[in-house]
Amino acid sequence: MNTRAIKRLYSGTALEAWLTRLDCDWEQLFESEILKTARELYLDCAVREIELGEEDAIIHVRSDELEGYAVIDWNGTGPTIRSSTDDAEFGQTLAAAGLYEIEELVGDEATDLPQVKRPEKTEEPEEDSANQRTKLGDIPQKPKASPAENEKPPRTLLVTFQADSNGLNFQTFWEDKGKRRIPALGKGSEAAGELTNTERELVIRLASAARRASFRFRTDDSRYWLSNVEAAPSFIRRELPKWSHHFQVELPNDVKRLSKGVQEANITATASLGKDQNISIDWLVELDGNRLSGAEARRLISNGGTTLLLPGQGLANLSSRAAAVAESWREVASLFADGAFPRYLVFSLFGAEEVHLKFDETITSWRDKLLNPETNRDGELLNLLRDYQRYGIQWMAHLASNDCHGLLADEMGLGKTLQVLSLLNWKSVGDLPSLVVCPASVIPVWQMEVKRFFPHLRVAVLGKESTFADTFGIDLWVASYTQLRRHKHLLANSEFAYAVLDEAQFIKNPDAKVTQACLSIKSKHRLALTGTPVENRLLDVWTLFRFLMPGLLGSRRRFENAVATDSEALLKRLRGQIGPFVLRRTKAEVANELPEKLQSEILCPMSGLQRSEYDRLAKEGLSKFGDDLRTAKSEHGMTFLSLLTRLRQACCDPGLLPWINQSWESSGKIQVLLDRLEEVAASGRRAVVFSQFVTLLERLEKALDTRFPDVERYSLTGRTRDRAEPVKQFQKLKKAGFMLVSLKAGGTGITLTNADYVFLLDPWWNPAVEEQAIDRVHRIGKTGSVFVYRLVATQSIEQKIQMLQAEKRALFGEAIGSATGGDNFGEYCGSLRELLAMLPEDVAAEQKA
Repeated sequence: MNTRAIKRLYSGTALEAWLTRLDCDWEQLFESEILKTARELYLDCAVREIELGEEDAIIHVRSDELEGYAVIDWNGTGPTIRSSTDDAEFGQTLAAAGLYEIEELVGDEATDLPQVKRPEKTEEPEEDSANQRTKLGDIPQKPKASPAENEKPPRTLLVTFQADSNGLNFQTFWEDKGKRRIPALGKGSEAAGELTNTERELVIRLASAARRASFRFRTDDSRYWLSNVEAAPSFIRRELPKWSHHFQVELPNDVKRLSKGVQEANITATASLGKDQNISIDWLVELDGNRLSGAEARRLISNGGTTLLLPGQGLANLSSRAAAVAESWREVASLFADGAFPRYLVFSLFGAEEVHLKFDETITSWRDKLLNPETNRDGELLNLLRDYQRYGIQWMAHLASNDCHGLLADEMGLGKTLQVLSLLNWKSVGDLPSLVVCPASVIPVWQMEVKRFFPHLRVAVLGKESTFADTFGIDLWVASYTQLRRHKHLLANSEFAYAVLDEAQFIKNPDAKVTQACLSIKSKHRLALTGTPVENRLLDVWTLFRFLMPGLLGSRRRFENAVATDSEALLKRLRGQIGPFVLRRTKAEVANELPEKLQSEILCPMSGLQRSEYDRLAKEGLSKFGDDLRTAKSEHGMTFLSLLTRLRQACCDPGLLPWINQSWESSGKIQVLLDRLEEVAASGRRAVVFSQFVTLLERLEKALDTRFPDVERYSLTGRTRDRAEPVKQFQKLKKAGFMLVSLKAGGTGITLTNADYVFLLDPWWNPAVEEQAIDRVHRIGKTGSVFVYRLVATQSIEQKIQMLQAEKRALFGEAIGSATGGDNFGEYCGSLRELLAMLPEDVAAEQKA
């Protein structure tokens, strides 16, 4: 019974007449767009009233957007339509919506009707000038039933269901007492002959019931198909029992199984170890305890999150997250064309709760051994090694013996170079040489360390004209990142024992050519050395492990998606995946002999000129970019970053601005620094001054010439040709002296332990860069305390940078253990005004106005 609030007025005679009239494909009389709108009105219950007469029907349609009436006159030549509007198309839409409702009425209310007498053909009424009539044409009518039709033996309308990979469908047949079946619809249905009134009623009832259940008839295979397979369980449980009152339903067991509803498949991955020490992964996808075939499992995985009908199994769904895990493994497996999957890949599945991971005994034993390395005081290692260094060497050797590769992330100054050289000397691999890739500035450090501790090792530096094969008997190649990129074409035919990336943060950009060159290195073992594995973003870690152990952290696309959608969950999983392959020690943990490091800030008031220029730049920035920091950064890019650079220059020295021609005396910060250096010089101590701006250091030199003409002074910037000489001379000083160093040129690869004071002239977004600079002084070999001072301009962007640094220190600590990281100052500051920081009240008020 229809439960919708629709008023239906009809008589038995009228119902019989419309039952016969609908024994045709009446939808073909209307255009597709009209039918689409009409069906929406019908499904939205916009048909409020239908009144059936023997020769006409009155339809009232009302919705939130429209209201109207239509009259369908049906005579011997077919239907004509009158409507309450002069829009013929709208009138046809109302009529079609009414026919859908009449069809449902007939399907709901028609029972075993007596033989229908067709109405006599009458003359078509004249057009009513008050209403618009649209002649649709004659509907093909079946010939009048003959009196003999009642003598035909009764036939049953048989509905046979089938479930296949394309969905749920059914066919219809007429079945007589002899069980002979003849198609009732589509191809072959003409063999059924003339239908009785009862049979016509069954066909119409079936069409109406099928349409209500969202089945659609397809002429190509003469079947009704369910458009949405997820509707199958409800249909089988609730609607199909009603069908059996009127039709004979044939329902196979695999179709009955659909009534269980959608079942979620489970994925189990079993890892085993082969004779070649590589692993194999056996993927098992189960549904209700039954293992799916490979083809079925692939369908579920490739359509993750979509409900599928699996013949013989039922309706199945695989959670999108489980499908993503399996698909990620497929992407990882594609990196190993020969199918030889390294053992470390079992760690790539850790933390994936959507996939149950099983190990056989060989994998379990190997994993336990890997996670519990043995340590001892091996006599082949240098006696001068500290215990933590000895452990680091044995840890790297342990990973290598288990076909794994490590990230040595010790804090600056703990001897990573010595540990690696000790490993290379201790655990050689046949006659293969090893390769160290490092910044050009660090190459002399490796040469000196080899000469000092392992003079028997033969070292060659990759130069402009050299190749890896042009020197016989080399134990160690040392190459700058730039030279390696230029020699990338040689790597395809070269193999190394160990490939070591020093200052490995140089490959943090996975798209850079130097990164691609490093990824092309072929070696038995790989190591990465860096005190700052996360400089700016978590993708830095992904890139490092793409070099160390390809596939461990999945594809880049999925990793970046995980960062964007749920970074906390990723961090938790990341620790489990990379934990066994990262060794991170801080000075506080392992080097008790290091002196104390005392850090503090010195607030520097701006001079009048500095404040004037800073405020002007800040006002222009707010006017140009607006106060939305994210929009300013994303839409204006380099122009916005140029503004930040100009503001930082104004904080240091207005003379750095191209349009200002003033001496160093206009800088409040230089004045404060000179006062502090006065104390350093008077005590006969030594100080290192770091800055990102080489021009600022050059201006500072002029100030030192004026204030300290007799104090020794050295400089190290990108313009310094011989880096080693000023460092050597500074380290030999026994009296007061100053060393001016640019962060880019002197942040790595030098030792300045002769200094007692460190001055950082301009704060940088990333504290890791500053820490590396400080560790040029505060490292093993230093005696006495180190005093670190950061000079910060008051009421400026520099104070915001200091606050941001505190935020950025958290990321690396969460991902690996300590140190630093971070990504975006926009995450910390809510607006551009806030980032520009503490504008004077009159400027802020002016901007607000």
